[in-house]
Amino acid sequence: MTTSDVHELEVPLDVPDGWALPDLTGGGVDRVADAGVLDLDARYLDTADLALLRRGVTLRRRTGDDEAGWHLKLPAGPGRDELRAPVDEDAPDEVPARLLELVAGLRLGSDLVPVARIRTRRTVRRLLAADGRTLAEVVLDDVDARPALGPATTWHGVEVELVDGSPGLLAALVDRLVAGGAEPTQDRKLARALGRREGAAPAPATGAELVRSTLGRHVDRLIGLDPRVRRDDPDAVHKARVAARRLREALRTFRPLLDREVTESLRDELRWWGRVLGEVRDAEVRAARVADVLDALPDELVIGPVRARTGGDLRGERERAHAAALDAMASARYLDLLVRVDALAQDPPVVRHAHRPAERVAARAVRRAWRRLRRRADELAAVPAATSPGAGPAGLVVGPVVDDPALAEALHALRKSAKAARYAAQACTVVVGRRARRFARRAEAVQDAAGAHHDAVELAAELRGQGVAAHLAGENALTFGLLVAAERARAAQAFAAYEDAWDRLDRGTVRAWTR
Repeated sequence: MTTSDVHELEVPLDVPDGWALPDLTGGGVDRVADAGVLDLDARYLDTADLALLRRGVTLRRRTGDDEAGWHLKLPAGPGRDELRAPVDEDAPDEVPARLLELVAGLRLGSDLVPVARIRTRRTVRRLLAADGRTLAEVVLDDVDARPALGPATTWHGVEVELVDGSPGLLAALVDRLVAGGAEPTQDRKLARALGRREGAAPAPATGAELVRSTLGRHVDRLIGLDPRVRRDDPDAVHKARVAARRLREALRTFRPLLDREVTESLRDELRWWGRVLGEVRDAEVRAARVADVLDALPDELVIGPVRARTGGDLRGERERAHAAALDAMASARYLDLLVRVDALAQDPPVVRHAHRPAERVAARAVRRAWRRLRRRADELAAVPAATSPGAGPAGLVVGPVVDDPALAEALHALRKSAKAARYAAQACTVVVGRRARRFARRAEAVQDAAGAHHDAVELAAELRGQGVAAHLAGENALTFGLLVAAERARAAQAFAAYEDAWDRLDRGTVRAWTR
């Protein structure tokens, strides 16, 4: 059964009884066309504890328009991706296999059950440009919602969705609707029908509240990205890897406030999942870097089948790594990880002294992370390496900053500590504010420079191996030599950037708030 994919960029608003649509012409809209009235009937599925809805995902079977069928809606930047699949006439209540696969990680092993039926009488207006293009659609909805549990509700709403218009037009249309009496809302129909309307959470007052909000945010991110990793959406693997790292580092940051018998084994499992994703992401980064350097070289210096050799090797590496990730996602180990982190976020195992004031807890957490980073910096400074690279034959960058394994290892260890310090500070910005943000920015600069050094050294070694293979195959290896030289130069530049970034971070005023 085939599925189709549509990206939606729409804004819902509430309107009172008897509300009338204001004039929406102007600003590129030439006229408003009546597109008729639809009677929509949608049956929503979720787990009993609404695991999909908690991640901003909805699954429904709808009738009443030319988009009838199964719809899975996933958050996607400023809008949502809607995946559509037709209904199997022989099994109309069966969720299509592809959509069921995409929510496997979200439902955490629980069954999908009917949670609501929502009927909507929809009046459709199309906003047309002078050339006849549909720039946007504005729909007026009279909604009758009947949850599986709880009272029925009715309300009126208006939605504006871009079709062929610009985001600026969308903003202007929303402004006009608000000026005409509509009220902005963040609630989607299902959330409203089930009484899941949520406002902004208050700032954490205690360490326990800070831990809970931080873990909840990272767990939501990790589990919410599951369908996108399965679909292999652009940058999904990178974002999921970052989410796993952030959650693991949050458990480390707040280790003194948590029951380690529960959290340490989870950190081990998050390390495993991060490594699985890292194999995919690292191949992506290497492929993009090689392509960029090759594109920057003059054509006469790209000799032989360099692109085919490097591109084929790196693409194959990436495809194998992603297939391995999908296999891991089908395992009981992965599902168990998601179930455990979800339970952790809902009820963190905090210890008694976690109930101290949040700002005090935050300062101590970042101070501990800083001390670890400071030790790593001291270890790096003790490595007998020059701070400035030398130049060898034909300008080839040489010297300890690119050739000393001990320096590379010490800088890589420092990068991990800088990342931990950055994440700790970012977790605390909700209670500390700009002081924590400044610390996090400067720690990130240290992390980025050290990471660039590591990536350049690793890629230079890999490219050298490919160059040797090309030479042994009778190919001209000149371009590989240039690629290696570019990575060595990048490593030297990264080390210099690290020294500057460290000087900016290692200032008493940057971390005074942690004392």
